[in-house]
Amino acid sequence: MNKKTTVLPEDPRKRDPDIFTEISSKAGEAVRQGRPLIEIKDLHKTFNGLEVLKGISLDVHPGEVISIIGPSGSGKSTLLRCINLLETPDDHSILFEGEDILSPRFAVPEYRKKVGMVFQSFNLFPLKTALHNITMGPVMLNKEPRHEAEEKGKRLMARVGLSDKLDAYPHALSGGQQQRVAIARALAMDPDVLLFDEPTSALDPEMIGEVLNVIRDLARDGMTMLVVTHEMGFAREVSDRIIFMDDGRIVEEGEPEQFFSNPGTERAREFLSKIIRKETPRRFRRR
Repeated sequence: MNKKTTVLPEDPRKRDPDIFTEISSKAGEAVRQGRPLIEIKDLHKTFNGLEVLKGISLDVHPGEVISIIGPSGSGKSTLLRCINLLETPDDHSILFEGEDILSPRFAVPEYRKKVGMVFQSFNLFPLKTALHNITMGPVMLNKEPRHEAEEKGKRLMARVGLSDKLDAYPHALSGGQQQRVAIARALAMDPDVLLFDEPTSALDPEMIGEVLNVIRDLARDGMTMLVVTHEMGFAREVSDRIIFMDDGRIVEEGEPEQFFSNPGTERAREFLSKIIRKETPRRFRRR
C-alpha cells in the first residue's frame, strides 16, 4: 500500500455506505473549513502527585492517521484515555468539534459514541457471541432495531475477515480474531474518530499482521485514527504524522519519511536506533 501523504484530505470519509454512516454535520463543517476535529491545548494529567502528561498540544484533523510512538511510560496511553474521558484531564484542555469536553453542558455519552477506542486487551464480553458483542452498543445505546444492528454487524464481521465466526464465543477465537471483533464493535457505533491503544501488543507475532491489515483498510477509507503502536514499519507506512513522546511530552512530530529517515532530536534518534536494531530480522544480522 502506498502511504498517504495528504494531511488534510478533501474527502476524508470515503466509506462503504453499507457499513458506515455519513460524517456528522459539525465534523463535516470542520472538514470544509479546515478546522481540527480534536484540539488539545497544554494538556496536563497528574496521578497522586505524579505528573504523567506535561503540557501536550495537538490538533487532529478529519481523515488524519496519527501514530503515537515512544518508550513505555511516556504517557501515550494516558493521552488516549484523556481524549476518550476514561481519565479526566487536570484542566479544560481538549475541544471536540469546537466544544470543551469538560464543560458541564457537554454531552459525554454522545461524545463517546463518536470517539471509539480499541484496547490492547480486547475487552469482549466472554458470555456473548462475536456478533452479539458487536450489536449490543448499537441496540442499547443508539436504539437501533436489532435486525438492522445484526445486518450491520454481519457486514462488519465480513469486513474484518470473520464472516464464519458470527456465533463464536471469545474463548474460541485467537487473539488476533478477538481484536478484529473488537475493531468491528467499535465501528458499529459509527464513530468519527478511532483510538487504538497498542492494538497488537498482546498478540503472538503471527497474529499481528491480520489486525494491522484491518487498520490499513480503515486508513484507506479515510477514518480519523490515533494509534499508539510499537510497530514502526506499520507507523511509517500508514501514518500522515508521527508523534514521538517521552516523559509526558511531545518531543518531536513530523511526516513519517522525515521522522524515520532524519529525526530532528537526539532523543528520537536514540529511540529509533534501539527499536530498529530490535526489529532487524535475525537472518540479516551478523553471525
